Amino acid sequence: MAKKQPLYPHVPKSRQQVVKTTVPDQRIEDLLCNALEGGSNYWYIIKKFNYPSGQTKESLGITYPHIELPLKGGSLTIGDIERDMPDKILDRGAMIKGLELMAEKYPKHYADFLAENDDATTGDVFLQLTLYGEVVFG
Repeated sequence: MAKKQPLYPHVPKSRQQVVKTTVPDQRIEDLLCNALEGGSNYWYIIKKFNYPSGQTKESLGITYPHIELPLKGGSLTIGDIERDMPDKILDRGAMIKGLELMAEKYPKHYADFLAENDDATTGDVFLQLTLYGEVVFG
């Protein structure tokens, strides 16, 4: 994984502003797909699909539970294949925090995400930030 690089390294932090961005669920699903179907395959395993009480894949209208469930009120229990890290829950709240951390700590990846220029590496950084609050693998 590349070392964290500021988006504007030549501009002092005191001269940079933080702004809020509205992100559609579809873009978060795209980023999660980049991670789960490519960028993070070397370290993660889905241990459990956690559906909201009384709900099923069918009742929620889900086609791809590993991508859609966390944004439809459910979650995934995710572990690492080496079992070095504790299992974590991936849900909407965790993904929002992951995006916030990406914007703060990895603005180049966040800019790629906003520009729809994200890839497997962007997805991997996102998933690790979402689950662990930092990039710990790669």
